[in-house]
Amino acid sequence: MTSQNFLKQLLKHLRPAIVLVAFIAIGYIYLMRFVDHELSWVPFLVIFLAFVKTGYFTFFTFRQVNESIRQCHSFGQLLWIFGLLVILIVFSYAADFTCMMAADSSSFQGFTTTENFNYFEHLFETFYFSIVTFAGIGYGDIVPVTIPSKILVIMEIGQSFMMIVFGLSNINNLRTTNTLNG
Repeated sequence: MTSQNFLKQLLKHLRPAIVLVAFIAIGYIYLMRFVDHELSWVPFLVIFLAFVKTGYFTFFTFRQVNESIRQCHSFGQLLWIFGLLVILIVFSYAADFTCMMAADSSSFQGFTTTENFNYFEHLFETFYFSIVTFAGIGYGDIVPVTIPSKILVIMEIGQSFMMIVFGLSNINNLRTTNTLNG
């Protein structure tokens, strides 16, 4: 399979996941702009939407990507798949953390918060936190404090674990396939 055909097919398989993340992001923008953040149910709505997203990534997207991997026989193509998935997952959790912070500013300890901070600066801070959490580093400079924020962090750690298991098993499958064919 050529690289161009592979990328087209990969984007075709990832399209539903990208659309889901886009709809959730639009929902979060609506929540951050138009809903009173003092309402006690907003953090739990964020948890619910993140749970739906995590289930979707785990059961549907991984299955579709696994089909793409079966058709590719290149380690470089495999890295493209995992790179896109990791970026999508990390960015989506950064959006979750941003919305959680907007709903309850005491959700996390360690974020820089000033009056002049806009949503993009919050998104950068939460993107950093999401990368550190996904990688399993956990510097400790940002800490979840509330129960909903802790649940959200646990969900990202679980998603990271699933991604690692999925990735390692597919690297082994690719190596085994190349050994049998070569």
